[in-house]
Amino acid sequence: MKLSEVAKITGGKLVGKDVDVSNFCSNSKECSKGSLFFALKGAKRDGHEFIEEVYEKNGYAVSEHEIPFSPYVKVQSTIRALTTLAFEKIKDSLRIAVTGSCGKTTTKEIISHLLEKHGAVCKSVGNFNTDVGISLSILNDPQKNPSYAIFEIGARFPGDVEQLSTIFKPHISIITFVGSSHSMYIDPLKEKSSIVKQTEKFVLYDGNDNLKKVLMEKGRVLRKHVDSFKYKELKTIVKVSGEDYALNGIWGEGQIKDLEFALTLMDELGMSWDLNDLRNFSFLKGRMNIKYLNKNIIIDDTYNASLESLINAAQVAFKLKGKNVIWVLAPMEEIEVDGLSKRLLHIKDEFSPKAIFTVGRLFYPFGESYSLERLNNVVKDGDIILVKGSRIYTLGKIVEEIEGAL
Repeated sequence: MKLSEVAKITGGKLVGKDVDVSNFCSNSKECSKGSLFFALKGAKRDGHEFIEEVYEKNGYAVSEHEIPFSPYVKVQSTIRALTTLAFEKIKDSLRIAVTGSCGKTTTKEIISHLLEKHGAVCKSVGNFNTDVGISLSILNDPQKNPSYAIFEIGARFPGDVEQLSTIFKPHISIITFVGSSHSMYIDPLKEKSSIVKQTEKFVLYDGNDNLKKVLMEKGRVLRKHVDSFKYKELKTIVKVSGEDYALNGIWGEGQIKDLEFALTLMDELGMSWDLNDLRNFSFLKGRMNIKYLNKNIIIDDTYNASLESLINAAQVAFKLKGKNVIWVLAPMEEIEVDGLSKRLLHIKDEFSPKAIFTVGRLFYPFGESYSLERLNNVVKDGDIILVKGSRIYTLGKIVEEIEGAL
């Protein structure tokens, strides 16, 4: 893309010569030769402060001000320019948005995997689910004219879902689940269901009665495809229509539900699907990653935490090893639930791990403070170690520490 095209699409003004842009960024540290940097205004810093660094790296900028560098594109609003440019790329694509309290990323990844047989797919990267993250994912995606654009929509504050769906205008939306995530700041039901206002065709959901009342005629309930599933040698064997399929990794109830959303969507679109196409599918880092460590197994589910995702991970560990499971837990953040301590105690009693260690601030009404020495004192051959919690506690380092010790 040339700077002149950026200026035309965003309603900006090109200052200086017209040049080709190689990639797009909003973090000056990630810029390189040919990068187009959007000088966004954040809560703490203004991206315009870092424009000089961008030009030192032979990049270019989209700025709201005149700057002593050239070439650049001057616009009224850099964030509006970024989202406008991104939408222009996918305006002719079938746009699919995924929101929900958990399962967004895995659902999006499964759908993307299945859609690739039917055409070019553009998707948001990892958990990039904000206006900036979605836009940069779209712009940096190698597909130039995607048939399908699939992106997840996150919500930390009231109005986020409606704002993002207004920008990216989904034809189809999926609400994976309405649960406790971010309940400290938002009403999860009200927030997630607001996506229906900007969804053109229909919204897939799990049959939640409260969602049904809001979605009304646009609501479509996911359908059951998986008859049963079991584990064998760290693979998940799912039975669909009487036939067994082997999927990489250990899929819990939550991940099977994500799969059901993907298959239901394919059915709604009238597209064929084959579970053999998922043989090489794998979960992203920090999401139910399971590894053998000599005579032990570690479950790395450290990307995020909620009551629902803890239950899912604990259930998987219990099915694999019964009570020969050790939990290493960090707090759940941004959660406000009535009777939280009582519900956590119920989860502990239901799965009865042999030991529980905690990291970070006091949150759980059980367990003792984690140290590798304490863990080593209780772990036995054949035990599973489940490491779970919000990513701000950098539990990945603890996973690495445990891997190095066992």
